[in-house]
Amino acid sequence: MKAAGSRKKDKVIAILGIATTLMLLVGCERHEKPKQTEQEEADIASQLQQEIEEESLLDEMSPNQSEETGQSLDEEFGDQVRDELDADRIIEEQSFQVELNDWGEVRFVSYEPAPSERDLREDVTFYLLRNDEILYQFPYIGENHTGYDFYWNVKFVMFTDTNADTKEDVVIGAEYMTGIGPQGAVPHTIVRIYEDCGDYFTYNEELSDNINDYLPWESNVLAKDIKRLIQLTNGNKPLTNYESYTGKWTVDPGYVAAYENPMPESGNELICSISNGNEFYGNFFMEQEMTERIATVENIVGTIQNGELFYDFTDDGWGGVGTLHIIFLPNQINVEVLNLQKAEENASGYGISRTYEMTIRK
Repeated sequence: MKAAGSRKKDKVIAILGIATTLMLLVGCERHEKPKQTEQEEADIASQLQQEIEEESLLDEMSPNQSEETGQSLDEEFGDQVRDELDADRIIEEQSFQVELNDWGEVRFVSYEPAPSERDLREDVTFYLLRNDEILYQFPYIGENHTGYDFYWNVKFVMFTDTNADTKEDVVIGAEYMTGIGPQGAVPHTIVRIYEDCGDYFTYNEELSDNINDYLPWESNVLAKDIKRLIQLTNGNKPLTNYESYTGKWTVDPGYVAAYENPMPESGNELICSISNGNEFYGNFFMEQEMTERIATVENIVGTIQNGELFYDFTDDGWGGVGTLHIIFLPNQINVEVLNLQKAEENASGYGISRTYEMTIRK
């Protein structure tokens, strides 16, 4: 396929060839009809100029041109431009038939790299199709069609309005591995957000980076977590529905610990279930690794209001009483112990007694 500049050059050369032939014919007849020939020459020159300008304008408006960057798709995507997709490389579980804004009824397709390209850090690609015809290819987020480190998998795709313009944007959670260090073989979720601009999508790098900054390497990131983070970090209204926090939260063990022992036998855990938007039920568990002493507050119930929950406990397993102040941050839950009174018979002083930052959701 020729680039737009090459096609334009060929057309101009062809037109100039015709012009030369016509001028020779006119020259041969000059002695017979001098006045008429001069007028014909002027008409021919004017017609040629008009045709050249029209050809140039058509090339500038070519459908193969990217309106956002001013580059043709040939120049922008190189050999990645395809007339059809290899069915074996379509990720069916992350490809969907959707009604998407002004695009209408389309199929969103997640398209994984060829096996031979994975070692070259070739990134996953995304398309919009209609009747198996490619309507649009989403832009890559890295140079030379690369992504973040080595592509592993597409974990989720979500269609939601991220910028309050009433259009559904495309939010993708793709997993990558670094291949370096003890955590190199641990897949890590990276979020990318594409905003719908009418007849093309643009990658919102700033918002994507803001969201990714909240995602610990070890955490089990779900689409509902990203929807919550977009709402909390993009200037939207405060949360009224906290159900996306449901799950088992633990203290961040660090990259190496997560790789060597992804299911630690000891540590701190908050298991919570949230229903009807803000009705909380859960248990808090703490174990001291060296002594294996355990402290717990069970059957925590209450209503979350403005991101907080207060619960008065009467026994932490060691006779301690106090108040749990549970704080729901964008992608973290803090458990703070207030008004603690330890039992007199608790000689060791062990129990639930400080602030616990729960950053990993299993």
